[in-house]
Amino acid sequence: MIKKIFTLILAIMFLSLCTNPVMAKRIKKVSQLEMRDMETRFFETPDTNMVMKAAVNTLQDSGFVIQEIEPDLGYLRAQKTFKGRFVNKGRVAGWSLMLALMTTYTVFSCGTAIGTMYDPAMRVSNELRDKTIVVDSNVNIEKFGKDQTKVRFVLVEKILQNADGYSFVKSAPMRIIRIYTPEIYQEFFAQMDKSIFYEKI
Repeated sequence: MIKKIFTLILAIMFLSLCTNPVMAKRIKKVSQLEMRDMETRFFETPDTNMVMKAAVNTLQDSGFVIQEIEPDLGYLRAQKTFKGRFVNKGRVAGWSLMLALMTTYTVFSCGTAIGTMYDPAMRVSNELRDKTIVVDSNVNIEKFGKDQTKVRFVLVEKILQNADGYSFVKSAPMRIIRIYTPEIYQEFFAQMDKSIFYEKI
């Protein structure tokens, strides 16, 4: 009877871990129009090639690696990878409870079930380690009117799940979020402005 109850508790715990949604950071809700306005800037030059060079230089100065350039389409894609702190408290609590259950089971089995503690222990450890964070950037550049160039800059952050201290690079990220911080876009366009100014000299 006790074994059946214990098995039922384990099954409930496993299901709750599988269905627990990733807890994303709370962000201010921004309308699509506000978001597009934040991501877009008009430069007072019709030279799209010069603006493309300025975008490449600005991204590289910010630590991005250029992945793809399509000058004819006015498209540029770059990526930046670094280690950062992200702890999903729900997942940590779930695996900690699972570890506590496995520890209790091991005690009552006089140590014969000690192997069952390994998986939840490793998962708790991985949840607390720094995660690999990938920031993808897309830049669209097109001529606007006679004397302007329109630039739209989009940033998406992906957090990868750890596996024994490493990252599941090819797997689906545990969190994907579009970056909504206005200061980041303002800084990018300010740096582009400077780069375009130097190109003109």
